[in-house]
Amino acid sequence: MRKYLSYICLFSFFINAYANPSSFHSFTGKITGNKVRVRTSADLDGKVVKQLNKNELVFVKKEANDFYAIKPFSTSKAYVYKNLIVDGVVDGNLVNIRFSPDLDSPVLGQLKKGDRVLGDVCEQNSKWYEIQIPDHISFYIAKEYITYAGDEKYYAQIEKKKSEVETLLNSAYFITQTEIKKPYDEMRPDQAIDQFDAIIKGYSDFPEHVKQAKEGLVLLQDNYLQKKIAYLEAKASISEMEKEELLLSIEKSNSPKIKRPVYTSIKSNKNLPEKLKFYQPLEESLYLTWTTFHPDKSIDDFYLEQEIDANTISGVIESYSHPIKNKPGNFIVSNGSKKAYLYSTKLDLDKYVGKKIKLKVSPRPNNNFAYPAYFVNSIE
Repeated sequence: MRKYLSYICLFSFFINAYANPSSFHSFTGKITGNKVRVRTSADLDGKVVKQLNKNELVFVKKEANDFYAIKPFSTSKAYVYKNLIVDGVVDGNLVNIRFSPDLDSPVLGQLKKGDRVLGDVCEQNSKWYEIQIPDHISFYIAKEYITYAGDEKYYAQIEKKKSEVETLLNSAYFITQTEIKKPYDEMRPDQAIDQFDAIIKGYSDFPEHVKQAKEGLVLLQDNYLQKKIAYLEAKASISEMEKEELLLSIEKSNSPKIKRPVYTSIKSNKNLPEKLKFYQPLEESLYLTWTTFHPDKSIDDFYLEQEIDANTISGVIESYSHPIKNKPGNFIVSNGSKKAYLYSTKLDLDKYVGKKIKLKVSPRPNNNFAYPAYFVNSIE
């Protein structure tokens, strides 16, 4: 029903505008194509200001023959000759506002004597002031590339929401950059996680911002996990029990708001060989760290992500049964001079000893041993 009402409103809007051109009302327009050109004047000779893509919104002010005059973008700048501005006031009649700091640049409009302007000296050319484009200036788009998206209030609502999500995104990235410079035991990722999550869940009508939020969350997660692995390697000399207690205390301090899940999926499998059970505490610790960023996800989700992001290595599997404290794996894979330690809580690698195979693996702490260490997700 709402769909049909929208069509009726759209039809009525254009019928009224056509029947009575003098009654034109400003509206929020949606771009219908990609790389649609925005010009400084209502003709094809007008300088191209920028290009817009499908579904971007503009504020349509009025008609101009085959073009719509639109409100300049908040990020757009204009230029006024500095000698004609005294203490922020225009000291001249009909002072030209130009598209760039150049006397040959297109004129966007004019200022009257006594008009106030806010701006700064242009970095490119100190003879000019860089100013925000005044409201009476317009840019232009061919009518065929704009369709009705809502009334004039709708544009203000969207711009307000866009400003909110940009502020949130900038804040989340600033916090992320600050946190990833810290050592693992001093990181406090909660605030950035909350902000990224708020963007992903609450601003779906800004897909580019949601995409950047997801990328920021991955950046924070990857750095957090890598720092944790490095931290574990540095603590290789302490016992597994001491290590687990230390990690749990740090996790609680780092993310006090995160509700930790009950970890049962691996421990409940009583049929696992002892070799596989040995590394369960480390896997539990990594999973709990992962839930800092994915509080509603299960252990199966954790391993699914590990599988998706896994590296592929190949070589001959051999058992590594030396009774060495803190060894980073109970198997070794060899491929010529390249070697790596392996373990898994999912696969019994004993079945593959002596065979040359391909493995999908995820990095794990090597506890300062000679070779890198990996968790085996699957065998190809």
